[in-house]
Amino acid sequence: MVCQVPEAVTERLRTEFLDYMKTRPDLGPADFAQYTTLAETTVRSWLRGDIPGGFEVQAEMRRVLDQARAGDVLTPGGSQSVMVTESVTKRVRSVAKAGTFYTTQTVKRIGEVLDYCAENCAIGVITASFGVGKTEAVKAWRRRNAGKVESVVFEFDEFSSTNKVDFVRVMARQFGLANDVGSQNGGLVFRDLCEYLRRNPCLIVLDQCETLRPRICQIIRQIWDRTNDAGVGVVMLAAPILLARLISGKMLDLEALSSRVGVWAPLSGLTKAEMAAIVKQEGFDDVDELAFDLWFKACAGSMRRLMRSMDLLKARHSGKHIGEKTIAGVAAHLWGMNAGGGA
Repeated sequence: MVCQVPEAVTERLRTEFLDYMKTRPDLGPADFAQYTTLAETTVRSWLRGDIPGGFEVQAEMRRVLDQARAGDVLTPGGSQSVMVTESVTKRVRSVAKAGTFYTTQTVKRIGEVLDYCAENCAIGVITASFGVGKTEAVKAWRRRNAGKVESVVFEFDEFSSTNKVDFVRVMARQFGLANDVGSQNGGLVFRDLCEYLRRNPCLIVLDQCETLRPRICQIIRQIWDRTNDAGVGVVMLAAPILLARLISGKMLDLEALSSRVGVWAPLSGLTKAEMAAIVKQEGFDDVDELAFDLWFKACAGSMRRLMRSMDLLKARHSGKHIGEKTIAGVAAHLWGMNAGGGA
């Protein structure tokens, strides 16, 4: 293909397009292609940078991007999916607390996804970095909905995340089903599991999904296909890498699952305003502005990191002024980070 458009111009548009797709994980190359005169393979190749793209390709990709942004085509929910996000600019004066548990925006959004999937028998994908509180948010939601919504949590390990027979056997065991030994009986266990779920529908919450092999994703999709009309919903918790894999469209097993996702929630974790409110509620009143900026950067949205750092500060610096040097020392002690605090 002749490069009719300067490479720098093409790269700017491609980067712009890929950035937009990060905000819309419910969309893939096939979704955009249907609103252009281009073949799906051409759209995929252009997005990967395999072809330079001539005037027609450039014009079509610019047009569909502008239309999608304006809401003229491919609006959220148009493909029967919902996007859940966080507001990073919202003012926060205090954060609701129960014991040592804080109800942050992330916790609320996770609860919304769980509610949606339970009510609509849908598949939801929640992605966020380690430590932001996904697992604790699910525990809080289950406590709040005990007796109202039947749910079960399954946490993948190195065996169940790579072996489909091990996965269905362990899942079946959670429901008290007889578990035939041997890989040749995997299909029997799978069908028994689906039959049981049809008779006893519930919300299935799958944790540590970033570790999954594609074939396990296919089994999850097949379980949902056979049981969602009976009332079964699925929520997958994972690190952000799972989102990248699902929207890449490079593997049929993953694409089959992503096409059925009803709600996406790519979450970033603790916001700066929330952290400021929590720090104040925990009694840290004398913190330099630069020290707080360094502290927020070191925590990187992780509630786990924030709580550990506050525990250490309470033990060693309770009631004292907290500057950059103090935060840099905490970061180095807890996480081996050179946070670059000043003297």
